[in-house]
This record gives sequence, structure tokens and C-alpha cells, in this order.
Amino acid sequence: MLYSCGLLFDAHTHLLPDRLALAIRSFVARAQPALVLAYPPAADEARAALVRAGVQRCVSLPYAHKGGIALALNRDMAERWRGDPVVIAGATVHPEDDVAAVVAQACDVLGARVFKLHCSVGRYEPDDPRLDPLYARELPVVIHVGHAVDGSTAAGEPERVVEVARRWPRTPLVIAHFGAPAVEAAEAVMRACPNVHADLAPILWEPPRLTRGLIRGLEERILFGSDVPTVKVRVEEGLQQVRDLHLGAEAEAAILGGNAARLYGGA
Repeated sequence: MLYSCGLLFDAHTHLLPDRLALAIRSFVARAQPALVLAYPPAADEARAALVRAGVQRCVSLPYAHKGGIALALNRDMAERWRGDPVVIAGATVHPEDDVAAVVAQACDVLGARVFKLHCSVGRYEPDDPRLDPLYARELPVVIHVGHAVDGSTAAGEPERVVEVARRWPRTPLVIAHFGAPAVEAAEAVMRACPNVHADLAPILWEPPRLTRGLIRGLEERILFGSDVPTVKVRVEEGLQQVRDLHLGAEAEAAILGGNAARLYGGA
């Protein structure tokens, strides 16, 4: 069923260059050979699937597994999605890069307005001081804080965001996947730090398990996300999960679109 009430803004997708998309798909296939993902890896096909599900805007988040690749990846993303009415191209950086230079090119030349950090893939921590030039830009930064190979987050890992949030209180930080399965730890960080948000992107086959009580008072800092195309959970299932919380029309609309539009633009 298409989403038909207000803006549907997917704040966590990976519509990536073909070579990177296929490499990620190959990694997942080796790690989880029995897992059948719901979407094809090709960016155009995944974008079409999002649109069919009712998504009107989305953010495509690249990430760098090592230093030296972010410059070209950010350029490819910006060129591929420039002017697209649906896709906002994100950018990335790795602590081993000249972080100030990579971020400056992404922001000042390519027009990036959101960055993605993937701590497990890149093997670093979100509070690595080499990342300070990124946080100083005061742009939203989506952070996959978990280090497990399967993408999950352990208790104690979301807390690594606290120091960053307090040092850079004007920088919106988004905990990817709501820190699942350590959602209580992510919730505690959000309550302690008003500039910390979280998205609802599943981890392969498992969406974050939330309750109304856990997220009460945080509805303005939660963003719908699908993780398309590297996911078994379909967009429609993620939408139903939000609806099943019975949050009321205003809070539901904020989570499904309004919050992301405020952070990233593109309403």
C-alpha cells in the first residue's frame, strides 16, 4: 500500500555507484548466504522501488571503508543525483583522509548537506578527534555506531556519541538504525543530548524494536529510514511498524517525513 498522508521522506538509503553497490551485496552474500534481500542493488532500480512505495524524497548515504576514497565517492554521488527530484546525495569522509579538505570539497563544491560515518566498516570511533573538521561544519551526520559484522550495535557503543554531541551542540547527529538492538542505550543518549536524533532503518532483516513508552517525547527527533537496497524488510513493512505504534497523526507525520525535511531540506 502506498503511503498517502503527507510527505514520506526516507532518511536512510544507499543508492550507490554500481561497483560499490555490488561489492556490498557480495559481502552480505558471503556473510549471510541464506538471506534474500528485497531490492536489487542497482541504484536506478532501487530508486524506482522507493518511488513505488510512496517515497517522495530520500537521502542516499555513501560511506568509506578506508582513507583515500571519499573524494571520488562524494563526487560520483553528487554528479549522479544532481537535480534529481527524489534523491539527495550524501557525502562521507574517513579519519585517515585529510578530513578538512574532503569535507570542504563536499560542502563548498558539491553542495553536500548530510554526511555518513560507518564505524564498523571504517574501523574507527565517532569521537575520533580527526573528525572534528566534519563536526565543526554543523551539518547533519548520520553515524552507524555499531562495530559488529552483521551491523548490530552493542550496549556501550551509542554512548560514544555523547562526547561529540556535547562538544558540537549545534551539529545534528543521527544514530543509524536507532542503535539496534541497543535501542535503550540510544534512547538514553537522545534524552541526554538534544542534538542527537535516530533513524528507523532496519539492520538487514531486523527493524529496531521500539515501544511508545521508549520514544515518548522524542518523536521530533526520529526519522523514517529503510536501508534500501541492502535489506530484507520492505519499505511498506517499515511504514506499518510506525503506524502500529499509534502515535497520533502529528507525531507519525513528523517521523515519516517532517523531521527529515527539517534536517535535510527538500520538503
